[in-house]
Amino acid sequence: MLSQKLISFLDRLEDKSHPLLGPNVKCLYIFGLWQTVKKRKRNFIYNIFHFTTFLFVMTQFFDLYKQLDDFNKALNNLSMTFIGVISCAKCYSYVLCQRQWQKLAADISAEELAAMDDGDETVMIKMKEYKLYSRVITYLFWVLVTMTDTALIVTPLIKYLTTPMYRADIREGIEEYPQIMSCWFPFDYMSMPGYLFSTMIQIIMSIQGSGVIAASDANAITIMTFMKGQMQILRQKCIKIFESNSYEPKEILKRIKECHRHHTFLIQRSEDFDKLLSPVMFIYVLICSMAICCSVVQFFSSGATAAQKLWVIQYTSAQIAQLFLFCWHGNEVFVESKDVDQGVYESDWWKADVRLRKQVLLLAGKLNRPILYTAGPFSRLTIPTFISIIKGSYSFFTLFAQMQEET
Repeated sequence: MLSQKLISFLDRLEDKSHPLLGPNVKCLYIFGLWQTVKKRKRNFIYNIFHFTTFLFVMTQFFDLYKQLDDFNKALNNLSMTFIGVISCAKCYSYVLCQRQWQKLAADISAEELAAMDDGDETVMIKMKEYKLYSRVITYLFWVLVTMTDTALIVTPLIKYLTTPMYRADIREGIEEYPQIMSCWFPFDYMSMPGYLFSTMIQIIMSIQGSGVIAASDANAITIMTFMKGQMQILRQKCIKIFESNSYEPKEILKRIKECHRHHTFLIQRSEDFDKLLSPVMFIYVLICSMAICCSVVQFFSSGATAAQKLWVIQYTSAQIAQLFLFCWHGNEVFVESKDVDQGVYESDWWKADVRLRKQVLLLAGKLNRPILYTAGPFSRLTIPTFISIIKGSYSFFTLFAQMQEET
């Protein structure tokens, strides 16, 4: 019964107008990142809400400044602030570039719908394969983000319930009430009823922030999966250029023309996607090493409680998984785009006359253009970049450890 309800729920996420991006578009819509012209009031309300999230992140920076004397609290605040910065960057990437994201999604869906109308068996099999893969990755990533957000919300409660001395210190006024996220409010949020009000705000901001990250990241990974799958389809089209019982130059030229069109489409959409993704990934990669490092330092610090260590494990795992997904899929697109021209040489090109061979050679030269997604002007979304960031995190950790030993 439960499995049937789950399947029914997942089916409702599908959208016929967006065969691949259906669940992603709906998730973006739920968290106010996908805005339609017809619902201006809803867009206005969500944009105000997005602005309040920005103000909330600013209060986190202010609270971080106040806690610089307490090392453990500062580290915990810093990891929370990193999440807020990343969430705001991804949120405003969609809000400010709404038309570009929607055009990209419309172009991808139009390409898939056209392929479905054509009904080529090989293309349909490939499309089903990468659609299933993207669904699995999307839903698993949503589960990971949900678990991380749940751990964030319940960690203060676990600390309160599992530490008798902490509860006693709160009653005596020695310790403050546990906070979900370190932030500042212009009212007394360390006593009732201000504490309850601040806690509700923190829960709402936590859910919104994790929702923005889950929706935007899953959408980006799905688009990368689309690019990889379409590169594989293009390679198969190149192999089949001369696959015919009768040698008809017009039909062969038509297939060559289709390969040119398909490749041009993928290059243009990849460039559009990279322009949208690169600035956000630059911010993410820039602070990712420090975020992972701060979490590890916090885990090994003497003042860390069991609840804090639980949160650090969940948070660090989510950060590494998120970074790995981007670098892995970016690397996969690069590998497929680098090898797509091999489809031309795997075809029966030797059957062609001199004129057609020239056309095939031009096609092979055009296809020899690898696609590399970037994270700003300095980094590329590849596996070597992932390894470099992990190494950088370890270097930061070593530096912090030495600083602690000296103090």
